[in-house]
Amino acid sequence: MIMPLNIVTTYPVRWTKYNVFRDFIQNFYDSVGYLQWKERFHYAYGDMVLSMWVEDICFSYEWLMHIGASTKTADSFANAGYFGEGFKIASLCAIRDYGWTLRMSSGNWELSVISQEQKIDDRKVSMLAYDIKEKEIQNCSCLEIADVTEEEFAVFQSSLDGFYYPENPMMGEKLWEGKEGAVYTRSSMFYSKNLPYTNDFGRRGAVFCAYQLLGSNPFDLVVCLHRYKKEDRERKSLYSFDVVDIFKSISYYIDSYGAMKMLEKMRRYWNAKPKKRIDIHSWSPVISSLVQKISESQEMTKSFCEKYPDLLSLPAIFTIRDRNRRGQARAWLSRQNKKYLLVQSNFRKLGYKTLEEMCDEAGGFVVNDNANEQEKKGFEILENLIKELYVGFFEWEQNFPERKIIVNEQASYHGMAKVYKKSKPLLNSKGIAIRYEIGEIYLKKAIFSKDSFYDAVATYVHEFCHEFGGDSSNSFSLGLTFAMEILLASTKVLETYGERWQMIFSQLQENNKD
Repeated sequence: MIMPLNIVTTYPVRWTKYNVFRDFIQNFYDSVGYLQWKERFHYAYGDMVLSMWVEDICFSYEWLMHIGASTKTADSFANAGYFGEGFKIASLCAIRDYGWTLRMSSGNWELSVISQEQKIDDRKVSMLAYDIKEKEIQNCSCLEIADVTEEEFAVFQSSLDGFYYPENPMMGEKLWEGKEGAVYTRSSMFYSKNLPYTNDFGRRGAVFCAYQLLGSNPFDLVVCLHRYKKEDRERKSLYSFDVVDIFKSISYYIDSYGAMKMLEKMRRYWNAKPKKRIDIHSWSPVISSLVQKISESQEMTKSFCEKYPDLLSLPAIFTIRDRNRRGQARAWLSRQNKKYLLVQSNFRKLGYKTLEEMCDEAGGFVVNDNANEQEKKGFEILENLIKELYVGFFEWEQNFPERKIIVNEQASYHGMAKVYKKSKPLLNSKGIAIRYEIGEIYLKKAIFSKDSFYDAVATYVHEFCHEFGGDSSNSFSLGLTFAMEILLASTKVLETYGERWQMIFSQLQENNKD
């Protein structure tokens, strides 16, 4: 009995050999389930014939007749199939594009996939069809593919690795498993070039969705999300933001032990932050969710903190004061012999201190005071130098910034400026926008000594350049460059002021001796 499928053989669809094999395998996989897959699915290859079968499972050939019809329709989330077109389109590509011969059997029937000429509007058209015959009943379902080369058989074997089951050789140690999915470490098995992967991540970790391998990840992890519905049948693999979303989903389901192990594999992203307000590529939410899961277990929290004692969290910065303290704390940290790893703020839930808290405990922040009489004279020399060299370059109107002293010798900064944003920027003589007004300038107490004049000048000018912006801004860098050029061109003026400086602090030094 010949049964036409109403699929024209010129139907413009092209599947790779991997995709064809995958969809043939998928029909068996969905009938058996992943827990019994290794035990119940069988295949053999010889004389260019590939056979695959399962025992004790039979179905009607009518399920293979129609696009959209599938034995998996009733519970589409519990299988690897999506659109009910797999066997039909896979058969078309197999016989048309690769020259294979197909024979499928189950229970009391067997069919061969053939092409048949039909007339449409008086034109002959080649259509896909099944040649169906009755046979002696056998309690199994079997597919035979003839004319398969050894190279094509190797593609079939790699296609088997594209399905989720506990014995899949891509999987190493099981970290967690639940009804929603599973997480494994990645084994050392080679990631076949035939298997789908995510371009941004290369062939490293694997991502299974709805029981099929659809992408990769940049970690030594195999992440499996079972309840996933793929809407786009044309897309062959996951995008990087899809993988991030899948990791997010798994991080909500996973237990505390699995979260700890997963977080360890993702260590290089422990301080991940979104690069913009909505950042679909950021790993930050995944890290936060895994930390939250660990914090829900006292045992796992203790274990993690004992293993990683030298972490400091970085809370968000909202104010100029916060930014200033962060800069001081980072400068303090750079001088420490002990190495700390900076991580995102959510790690505080595990009991870690912030960078600022650690700096404060160590006395690393600036402690300020008002200038004494000699220090005021030092400030006066610096201010007069600014007046003489930087007319039109800096803005000070009538009053210079308030004079402050950094008395904490452990502070990393030699100088610091307290700034206020101007309502309207103005351009200086070099065309650089002055965006801030400086309210206070801090200089370290040690600068006010006989031989520290040039240190004091460089520091004071540096702080005045914050009228243009922060340390990392282009406008600050440009302003500082021009300011240093002005100093280098004014050596005689500097010598004069340097003599005044030495005179003042020589007298101070003599007075201290007395």
